[in-house]
Amino acid sequence: MNGYMTNGTYPYLEKLKSKHTISPFILMHNEDKAVAYYEDTNSSIFETSRDYLVLAQAGKLAELGFISLSHLPVTDEGRPIFEMDYKQKVNEISGGIATRLLRPLKGNSYILLVEWNNPKDYQAWKQTKPLPNKKEDSYIAGSVYTETFQVGEEEKE
Repeated sequence: MNGYMTNGTYPYLEKLKSKHTISPFILMHNEDKAVAYYEDTNSSIFETSRDYLVLAQAGKLAELGFISLSHLPVTDEGRPIFEMDYKQKVNEISGGIATRLLRPLKGNSYILLVEWNNPKDYQAWKQTKPLPNKKEDSYIAGSVYTETFQVGEEEKE
């Protein structure tokens, strides 16, 4: 199974979603950008797509809630250790609706996608310092960072 992600304006991504029968088709947004994500065995419908292999999954994605996307740059030689470690961690995350570990088909930045019931659950998880860092984990190739998004309709002003 592959995961596909792209950026765009919320109205554009919403229009794209309405043209396809893919479910779930997650539209997420924050104050800076909008992102669409879906999973399929076929090739991507996105013109400009970031493509991933879904390495591990827990739960069922829903078109609601709150999503964190943790970007984890991994060294080539560290991939086997990282993957073994994080495939297990996907099942250990509590408070989430769904979790995905995504291996990039190009590049070295994995994504840990977690769909939460609410931002409070994400904050509680974050307090446990669950992500690797370059100082302690030799397989990390650069800065680890997380973006957070609301799922669903963008608020109209």
